[in-house]
Amino acid sequence: MDLELLRAIVLGAIQGFTEFLPISSSGFLVLGNHFLFDLERLPLWVDLATNSGTFLAAAWVLRREITTVARGFARGLTASQARHEEGWRLMLWLFLATLPAALLGLVLAPVFEALNTPRVAAVGFFITGTLLLLVPPQGGPKRTADAMTFWDALLAGLAQALALVPGISRSGSTIAVLLGRGLSPSFAARFSFLMYTLVSLGAMLLGIQEGVGKVPWGPLFGAFLSAFVFGLLGMRLLFGVLEAGHFRYFTPLLWALALLTLLSAA
Repeated sequence: MDLELLRAIVLGAIQGFTEFLPISSSGFLVLGNHFLFDLERLPLWVDLATNSGTFLAAAWVLRREITTVARGFARGLTASQARHEEGWRLMLWLFLATLPAALLGLVLAPVFEALNTPRVAAVGFFITGTLLLLVPPQGGPKRTADAMTFWDALLAGLAQALALVPGISRSGSTIAVLLGRGLSPSFAARFSFLMYTLVSLGAMLLGIQEGVGKVPWGPLFGAFLSAFVFGLLGMRLLFGVLEAGHFRYFTPLLWALALLTLLSAA
């Protein structure tokens, strides 16, 4: 197998499997790139391919929610009555939750790019593990979409902005915040993944606008397909973990990974 194709498949698998688990895909990509391939920076086509694969995985799993949100928002634009429906409200909360990361990502892009080092990823792993440990036990009735509030969405958005730092898991931080706010595990995960679809779509459009240079089509498709397949697996695993109440079980793994990363990068 061609080395570049193999590299693309591995990076796609890392991105896909870790994007939806609370273990930071950005941190794992930094480590995979540093220790396996030793590239100064991943090519833009790799980012585009892996983001497209995980976006498609999320869109497929959340196709019903996306349809509900799109229809509700479209009806709300023309009929005031529809603005009391779940789809309209969810779209407003998604816009609010997406703003912090979008603004920080645009304004401070060079700063976050400079943070793509193993040491920073190690600190991020430790922070993520600590956030998961602070999630309260999931007992009693929980809120769902119809009871979501402005503060739920804003705090989830701030958590997603924090995850621009490598090693801090986007799904882990946003789901932890929503669980801490009293939302149900299933809805917390689905809202977190809906947030991801908006951010990922924006990243893909920016990547296309900036251009990706010379594209090796075989490796690009390999990275895309790998990210899609492993993204589906990662989402399925996370729903099972949340249903079983084992979200905090990732904490020892993340702390151990933080320590090993610091030792190996020393």
